[in-house]
Amino acid sequence: MRPLAAYAAPPLLLLLPVLSSAQLLLAPQTNTFNSSFALTFAQVSAANISFPTASNVAVAASFERSNWAPSGSVFDDPFYTDLPANASSAPPGSLLKLEAFTNTSGYTIAPTLALSRLVYQSRRLDGVLVPVSAYVLWPYHPRRKLAGKLGGKIPLVSWGHGNSGAFAECAPSHIRNLWYQFSAPYELALAGYAVVATDYAGLGVPWYPRNESDGIHAVNITHQFAASPAAGNDLLYAAQAAQAAFPDVLTREFVVVGHSQGGGAAWAAAQQQLQAQVPGYLGVVAASPTTSALEIVEANPAQALGFLLSARSMVSAFPPGEISLSDVLTPEGIATLTLLEELQGCNSVFTTLLQGIFAADPTRQLINPQLFTNPYVQEFQNMSIAGGKDFAGPMLVLQGDTDPAIPEELTTKYVNVTCQNYGNRGLHYVRAKGVGHVPVMYATRQIWLDWLDDRFSGVTQPPFCSSEDIGGNAPRPLTEYQGDLNYFLEYSLSSYQVA
Repeated sequence: MRPLAAYAAPPLLLLLPVLSSAQLLLAPQTNTFNSSFALTFAQVSAANISFPTASNVAVAASFERSNWAPSGSVFDDPFYTDLPANASSAPPGSLLKLEAFTNTSGYTIAPTLALSRLVYQSRRLDGVLVPVSAYVLWPYHPRRKLAGKLGGKIPLVSWGHGNSGAFAECAPSHIRNLWYQFSAPYELALAGYAVVATDYAGLGVPWYPRNESDGIHAVNITHQFAASPAAGNDLLYAAQAAQAAFPDVLTREFVVVGHSQGGGAAWAAAQQQLQAQVPGYLGVVAASPTTSALEIVEANPAQALGFLLSARSMVSAFPPGEISLSDVLTPEGIATLTLLEELQGCNSVFTTLLQGIFAADPTRQLINPQLFTNPYVQEFQNMSIAGGKDFAGPMLVLQGDTDPAIPEELTTKYVNVTCQNYGNRGLHYVRAKGVGHVPVMYATRQIWLDWLDDRFSGVTQPPFCSSEDIGGNAPRPLTEYQGDLNYFLEYSLSSYQVA
C-alpha cells in the first residue's frame, strides 16, 4: 500500500503552467458586451437632442440589445414574423404556433427551469383579433402541496408583466431574463407552477400575417399600452392557448397574476372574464395595479410622460381620423416618439432619452396641454380603467404604501369603490408598509403563494371584501430593509463570472 503522502495533491504552483497552457486570456465584460449601436446624425437632428444625449441613448440601446435572447431581433426571428394563415381569423384562445423546446443556453433563467414559446390569438380593446406571443416557463417538479389534488398535472398561472416598453423588441419572451426574473415568473416556476407569460399584443409579434396575394406584411400591430382590458384579454387567452398546447401536462384550471401594467391587466382580466368565460378560471392576483392612468398622472404629473408610450394606443382605439397623434403629443413629442420607434427603444432607452431631453431644456413640452380635456382621451380612459366595475372573483390585491409609481391612495380608492358596488365577489386587499413598487412582489410572496395554493385546492374565498396591513411585526425597523432592486442579471461569458 502506498503511503498517504503519495496521494497528496501536487503543489498549486506546479499546476499553474499546465492550466495556463490551455487557457485563453480573460477579458472584462461590460454591460453592453455584444452591441455597438450608434444613432445617425439624421436621428439626432430630427429629435432635436444633444450629442451627449445621443451618446447616452446609444449606450442604453446597446445595453438593451445585449439583453436580447440569442435569436436576436424579433424582426429577424421567424418565430415572431412567420405566422400561419389562420392568424387573421382563428377565434381567441386558439394556439397558432408552438415551439415546445426553446434552447435556454443564451437566456439567464434560473437553473432547473425549462422554456417553451407560443403564438396565440387574442382580442384588442376594440375586439379585433390579434396574434400574440408568449413563453411558458416550466418547473422541474410540480407543486408538492397540490400533488394529490391535480392528478399529476402542473398548476397553471397566467403571468402579466409590468411595463417593458411599447414596441416589438420589448417583448419579455425576447429578453434573456424574461423581464421580471425572480420578481415573479422564476419564483412561480421554482415553486412548482407552470407560467404562461404573454408578451401583450404588439410586443413580440410585430405585424399581422403576410398577405399571400402580394407577399406584403399587413398593418403593424400597435401595443395598446395603458388599455388594461386589452392586456386582460391577452392574459385570459394565453392560458387557454397554453392548455391547448399541452393538454396532458397542464391543469385545465388557471389563476391570473400580474404586477403594475400587468396588475391592471389582471384586474381587467377579472372584468373581461364575465364576458369571455374562459374555462378553468380560478381568480386573479393584482399587484401594484394600474387602475386609472389619468388619476395616476394627477397624483404625479411626471407620469404624464407615459403618454408618449400610450399615444399610438389611444389613436388605435378609435376609427381612423377621429383622433391623431397631435391630439396627444406636441410636434417635439411626436419627434421623440418617432425616435423611440426607430430605435425600438424600451425602458432603458426611454428613461435615458427623457433624462437627456429635460437636462438640456426642463421646459420642453412633449405632451399636448389640451390632452386632459380631449373627449377621446377621456373615453379611452373610461374604456381602459381597471377597478370600480363588476368582476369575476375572487381577487387578491397587493399594494406597497410607499410605491412611487402607483399611489397607494389610488389603489385603495378603487378597492373601496369596487367593494362598495360588488362586495360579494370575494376581494382581499393587502397593504405592505414601507414597501415600494416591484418590492411588493417580494414582501407578499408568502401571501400570494398561499392564495394560489388555496385556489387550486378548491378552498372557497369568503364572498365579501377584507383587508390587512403587513410589515408591522417585521423583526427589524422598516428603514433597515433593502428597498428597490439594485441589480440586473447579465449573461456570463467566462467561468470567472460567478457572482
